[in-house]
Amino acid sequence: MTKRTFTNRRYLDAVNDHIVIFDGAMGTSIQKYHLSAEDFGGTQYDGCNDYLVITRPDVIEAIHQSFLDVGSEAVETNTFRSNRLTLAEYGLQDRTLEINRTAAQLARRVCDRVAAATGIPRFVAGSIGPSGKLPSGSDPDLSNITFEELAAIFYEQAQGLTEGGADVLLVETSQDILEVKAAIVGINRYFEDAGVRIPLQVQVTLDTTGRMLFGTDISGALATLEALPIDVIGMNCSTGPEYMTAPIKYLVENSHLPISVLPNAGLPINVDGEAVYPMEPEPFSHMVAEFARWGVGIVGGCCGTTPEHLKLLYKEVHGREYVETLTPSQKETLTPDPSPDLRCSRWSSGRGEKDSAGSGDHSALGTRHSSLDAAPTPGQKETLTPDPSPSGRGED
Repeated sequence: MTKRTFTNRRYLDAVNDHIVIFDGAMGTSIQKYHLSAEDFGGTQYDGCNDYLVITRPDVIEAIHQSFLDVGSEAVETNTFRSNRLTLAEYGLQDRTLEINRTAAQLARRVCDRVAAATGIPRFVAGSIGPSGKLPSGSDPDLSNITFEELAAIFYEQAQGLTEGGADVLLVETSQDILEVKAAIVGINRYFEDAGVRIPLQVQVTLDTTGRMLFGTDISGALATLEALPIDVIGMNCSTGPEYMTAPIKYLVENSHLPISVLPNAGLPINVDGEAVYPMEPEPFSHMVAEFARWGVGIVGGCCGTTPEHLKLLYKEVHGREYVETLTPSQKETLTPDPSPDLRCSRWSSGRGEKDSAGSGDHSALGTRHSSLDAAPTPGQKETLTPDPSPSGRGED
């Protein structure tokens, strides 16, 4: 193993110590402000939520504050679509570094203020969503990008977020395993060039059948990602917690990395032409707290989750300490308990070493990427329809 030295590992120290609670949906929160085109900086930027860190930082700061006020320990930057490709839709591609850096600085300011007032550290998670391309697909437009081009796109976003003060980089709502690898390569290239290293958390999104867009299931995702230089693996978005049970159990029983789970507030339903996430705070918090009891160490919410969802989740899990790991047979018999004893997963007893040591030598990662992926079979490609505009975290 090659030793992995962090320049900032406060986030991993917290994950080692207790269950860390993330925030909820940024997009859902923004919608409640009923912003005008002028708030976005003009009609040409209307709907570009990420640009609000420049035009209405007060709104984004208030949203971060609303989640910190109910107990969230980590807040995600408003940068889910802040990569060069997606910002180009608004002519903002040349401001990619500025937008990411500013978003992280804004979140850092709020977190530091709350930490100073409460004495509890708060963490900035630099949100990195999909590029909008699907390199594993067969669509001539969506797959028309090289691995190196993708890596460079994620390098740039990682640079802005890290320079702005992020404690952890979060590659989230990942639906194409090849794109995930490009993100990991690009981010680690930035770390090497800049002489910094902060934790890297990677979350895939699975449909109701338990697969990513091109057919990768949770076992394939885990096998692929644990071999790469990441520090946390998890799931977010796509479905509500009710569809995550089997994949989460698999991760708890097989992952050597800390596990994160940030579900939507249920599967969206169409109400008057708009997507509505129907799961109320109480059942949501109850189910997600159950995942923590199984061994998930990082919990929070995605699309449709509000401060009220996180407030109840905080009440269920805050202050609980890990106890002995549940056996697989015990996990099979678990039923929801309003006051669960929160359990550690397989990585808790031995992960001090895992946090400081990587999964092998990744110094040549940038030159090895072509051998990292097996292309999806034609059958896998045909079973799912690519969505060029994934809803993503908080975009609904």
